[in-house]
Amino acid sequence: MTQAAAGPGSIGVVAYEMEGAPTGVGRYLEELLSALRATPRARDWRLRLFFKGDPFEHPLWTGGEAEGCTCEPFFDRRADAHPIFWEQIRLPRVLRQRPVDLLFSPGYSLPGKGTRPSLVTIHDLSFEVLPPDFSFRERWRRRFLSRRAARSATRVLTDTGRTAAELRRRYGVPEERIAVAPLGVSPRFEQAGESVSRGNAGASGLAGLGVRSPYLLILGSILQRRRLDLVLAGLTRLLEEPARAGVASAAGDLSVAEVQLVVAGANQLPRPDDLDRMIRSSGCADRVIRIGYVDDPALPELYARAVGTIYVSEYEGYGLPPLESLAAGVPALVSDAPALLELWPDYPFRCDRLDIDGVTDGLRRLLFDREARRVAEVQGPERVRSLTWARAAETFAIEVEKTWRTAQGRRQ
Repeated sequence: MTQAAAGPGSIGVVAYEMEGAPTGVGRYLEELLSALRATPRARDWRLRLFFKGDPFEHPLWTGGEAEGCTCEPFFDRRADAHPIFWEQIRLPRVLRQRPVDLLFSPGYSLPGKGTRPSLVTIHDLSFEVLPPDFSFRERWRRRFLSRRAARSATRVLTDTGRTAAELRRRYGVPEERIAVAPLGVSPRFEQAGESVSRGNAGASGLAGLGVRSPYLLILGSILQRRRLDLVLAGLTRLLEEPARAGVASAAGDLSVAEVQLVVAGANQLPRPDDLDRMIRSSGCADRVIRIGYVDDPALPELYARAVGTIYVSEYEGYGLPPLESLAAGVPALVSDAPALLELWPDYPFRCDRLDIDGVTDGLRRLLFDREARRVAEVQGPERVRSLTWARAAETFAIEVEKTWRTAQGRRQ
């Protein structure tokens, strides 16, 4: 049997989300590919990573030999090209010159008019559920490309059962073509939490970010649906309440008056100036530390030194930050975080009402409910530990094999 009949020899990966400052899809792809290199099932694969911009170094192709697949980057040296134009117009030409047996896209869309077997990850359908969060052009672009990819891909990956159900209902994707593949949580978050709790984490590296303890943390791209306005209003209300002791710390009991709010993430509001106006008019502007995008190496300590994290949103596809926070032993207040709530249905810090009263009550419990904090701090790392990138990579490898077999069956 030839290699092509047994399985794909070369797999193309649409990898431009890893360029620059990677956020959700880029981080997902990096972690997945890193774990895949140590996956025996993928040992003979050649991954051809297609980038639109200029060459850069990365451990995936400069980190020496691995048991699993090899990664071969291709840089198109078109850094100024719009990502969608490059993916839809330029990448098909590149693929004709550098053909692959199977194509994988980690982020919602696929190049048009492809005939090769394909696998796409659609993480959520936020643009369908909350259209006001997107401009008219962005909303319809996402809808068109995601719908087309969901219907044309040989198989579709998604992160949670809820999004799988949405793909079936909204796009008519048959259940047998969808696979749920939960993401992983790196062990470095739990390791950072253990180091901080033991008091042997060494000097904090957060001073350079302008962060000082104690603080609550909001981490992730700033979007309308992630209701920072409600968090600011809730914190303002708590500051107006009679003082009382809250979170226990090495320095004694903390009160809300001592706690800062660190807001970390790229500003992706439709009108970026709204962020500054929102903070200035909140009534707690002097408590807010705005640090923007945070490089990946700084994330574990940023989580581990927080007294709590906040992830209140009208809609999420997965919700990785609360899981990373819990891995670090830090309670997270959530509203909609499907992965966490599927993993832990009776999670104690769930904000069921997404209004000022509901968020204020959630913040109050996050700071003052010591028993619920103890449950989250003890059980959080244990529950999240089952979500590994090794498992995600194994699931991905199985789906690649299914994609290949399906395509081969159609050709016979």
